[in-house]
Parts: sequence; structure tokens; C-alpha cells
Amino acid sequence: MDQVRRRSLLYLPRPGDEDEVEDDELDDDVWELMCEHPVCRRWREEVRFGALRLSDVVGVRELRASRFYDEALRPWGIEHELKTRLLSPPWHARTFAFNRKPGRDFTDRDRLVLDLLTPHLERMWEAAHTRRLLNGALEELERIDEGAPHGVVLLSPELGIEFASAPARRMLAECFPATSGGRLPAAILGWLESGASQPLLHAHRDRQLRVERSESTLLFSEEQPEVLLTRREQEVLSWLARGKTNAEIAELLWLAPSTVRKHLENVYAKLGVSTRTAAVARFLGLIDAQAS
Repeated sequence: MDQVRRRSLLYLPRPGDEDEVEDDELDDDVWELMCEHPVCRRWREEVRFGALRLSDVVGVRELRASRFYDEALRPWGIEHELKTRLLSPPWHARTFAFNRKPGRDFTDRDRLVLDLLTPHLERMWEAAHTRRLLNGALEELERIDEGAPHGVVLLSPELGIEFASAPARRMLAECFPATSGGRLPAAILGWLESGASQPLLHAHRDRQLRVERSESTLLFSEEQPEVLLTRREQEVLSWLARGKTNAEIAELLWLAPSTVRKHLENVYAKLGVSTRTAAVARFLGLIDAQAS
């Protein structure tokens, strides 16, 4: 509960509750009623944490005469309550409450057990809060287009794939097509087992996959390796892109046809292609990348 903005941040209803309390602003009546809770009032007065029973802070006659009892306890048949407050900023209140109908009150032993359990409840609360944040982050990662050049993989303790964003799944499928079933490829597993002190670089066709590790997270990025073409090779490719034959290019550049053929062989090797069409497509892609 946010005590400054008077908002219920998270409310877990009792079994059978008909009126659900949304994570929203509390109206004045509800806020005042919650502030009248005898245990919460004691906590505020003494600025203390720890488990308390209703009977620790208020007598039965006084409790039954209160508005809080009439509106918050009587309708549910509640007569006894044991409540603990978790560590939180002064403007927030995080509590766990246990209720009983008329009959035996909670004992001193019950209160002691809840005091001993409170640190564990605090860790559970923090773990649940972390999971909510992580789930929100994973949902955002899932919205990223699979064609994006950056991806994320979350590792399980056994070095399996706990989660992979769409771009990461695509990169794994394209660069390591033989791997499936949520397993990491052998190349990445070997790199992890060796310590992963340096980024892993994996060449695939006209791209390079770069993998870096941060704790239980793998960061994937696609890089276009720099291709250094000579001025003459670029001239040959530019005429090739315009549909010229080797003989025509030789005539335009005042070269021997054998020299044009040699330039193209060098270009194919640098671009990692084997055909004229692929060389032109790769060359145009490089020009677009430089322009952007």
C-alpha cells in the first residue's frame, strides 16, 4: 500500500471475496478504515516491525465497539487476527494477515513462529517482485521484430535456453541450423565452458555473429564484417551491377578481359560469393550500409 498516494499496490483477496480491490486509488472511507486498524496504528506509533495480534493492542470490548470491527471484521466473521509487516520504505506498507473466526485466539507461539517466518516472507516478496519485473521485460523483448540485429538469451543453471528473444532464435537457427530442442550449439557451449572471457565470433555467410556473456544472459549481435575492395574492384562491380559483360567492362575500363576476370575472382573471395548475381547483391548491400 502506497501511503503517500493512497493507492493499493497489490491486494490478495481472501477466498470467497466478492469485491475485488484493484491496484488503484483508495477512496477516503476505505483509506480511513484501513488507518483505523489497531495493529497498523500501533506500528505507526512505535515505528516497529514484527508480528502482532489484535489482542496485543486492543481489548475485546473496545474492538467490538469500533467502526473497524463493524465494517472490516464482523461481515467476514473475523474475531482474531495475527499480522506481520515486512521491511519496506516508510511510505509503503507490506503486510501479511492471518484471520480466525470466534474461538481460540492466536498463541504466543504462533506470533513467535510468524516473527521467525517474516524474513523468509520478505525474500519471497522480493523474488515475486523481481519475477513481475522480469516478466514485463520478457514481454517487451518478445515484441521486438525477429529481423532486428540484437537478441537476448537467458541461460538455465544447466546452460540450457531458458528464454530467447525472436532475433536470438533466428540467429541461432541461421548460424547453427543443426541445433534444436532448446539446446545451445556445441560451439557456444564450448565457449561457455572455457570461461567466455572474450566475445565469441562466428562467421556465417556474409555476416558475423557476436556473442557476449553477462552472468546468466547471452547478448547476440549481428555484424557485417568490413569488406575492403580496391578502387578498381569497385569500378568493375559497379559496371557489373549495370549489367555489363566482362568484355564490355574491359573495354570501358581499358583493361584486358583476363584482368577483369581476375578482379572478379578477388571480389568473389572477399564477398564470400560465387556468382555474378550474388556479388552484385552483396555489393549493393554494402553501399546501402555505408549510406545509412
